[in-house]
Amino acid sequence: MNEKLKKAVFCVLVLALAVGGVGVRSAAAQTAAQKSEEFYKNILVMKGQPADLMVPSMQFMEIALGVHCVYCHDDDAQKRELDTKPMKNTARAMIRMVNDINKNTFAGRNVVTCFTCHRGHTSPVEVLPYNGEPARSTAVAPSTMPTVDQLLDRYTAALGGAEALAKIAGRAAKGTVTNYAHLDQVHPERAPTTVTPIDIVAKGPDKRMVVQHNIAGDAVNTYSSTGGWVRAGAAAARDMRTDELDAAKLENAVIAPSQFKTLLTGLRVEGQEMVGEHTAWVVSGRTPTLPSVKLYFDRDTSYLLSVAYRQQSYYCCHAFRIDYDNFYIANGVRMPLQWTVNGPRQAMLVYKLDSVQMSPVEDSRFAKPTAAPAR
Repeated sequence: MNEKLKKAVFCVLVLALAVGGVGVRSAAAQTAAQKSEEFYKNILVMKGQPADLMVPSMQFMEIALGVHCVYCHDDDAQKRELDTKPMKNTARAMIRMVNDINKNTFAGRNVVTCFTCHRGHTSPVEVLPYNGEPARSTAVAPSTMPTVDQLLDRYTAALGGAEALAKIAGRAAKGTVTNYAHLDQVHPERAPTTVTPIDIVAKGPDKRMVVQHNIAGDAVNTYSSTGGWVRAGAAAARDMRTDELDAAKLENAVIAPSQFKTLLTGLRVEGQEMVGEHTAWVVSGRTPTLPSVKLYFDRDTSYLLSVAYRQQSYYCCHAFRIDYDNFYIANGVRMPLQWTVNGPRQAMLVYKLDSVQMSPVEDSRFAKPTAAPAR
């Protein structure tokens, strides 16, 4: 692995760079209505910004500089809000500079970001990187393109038909997730790849729970029609951020195609692109919190090959793509048995299902657990 990749891929960032640190209160209290200085401590240059965008913004800067949170913050997680390292004040100065450039030169639009100059390094490089990737887009005359409804109907038919999908009482699946996120660079005690058992329980078009059985405790990611919540190990369950909830809905809609029309606005067919060796029709749209979503439908089989979306932050967007494969038929309905999550921070996660059973699932499975009473 070269030095650039070693710097670029790290573990989840709690807070990094110019934020003074997290004063952890109730996770459910972090809403879009709160400002960053109301939820976090020692905020000097990001005042007035929505608290929900703080973590994605810190992750954006982590990726842009190829660093981890302790590059700017105190090594003690309980003292992250303290200004013990000079790099934090440097980061604040850089944020002011970027804000001034965008305000005075680009009418307030976020055109210049940390990544504009840093490109994965703490010190900006002057040599432009070489990009040898050819353009994937293929021009298609509008008169020859199918409509959004036609593509969704074809995909629904490929899965078994709307009637068969509606009859599914519930699904219980077992499998594994393999993490290729270069964990050896962040956790030397772990192997470069980690294979972890998972359980997935789903019901209807709007309920899904993924349980990842980690060594230190289960990580639970749950979405239902009433909202979503996440729990890591013995920690208290927290509500999903609105962007996390939109992404969870997209993942669930892969086996409930009618939901795409409910979740996405501005749907339109853009044309064709190559996805590996497959020619795919591209449908674009957006959600209230994901500014760009693209669906890639195989021209020949009508299967959904990929879902790509962008996650917003203060400065720009993170790009994510989920590739689906190995559509398997069970009880008259097809579903992907393998999918790969590609992202700027998690590098690559590969999910594989070993078994899928159709059986009723109680709604209570998806309810957010209540916090244990204080002693």
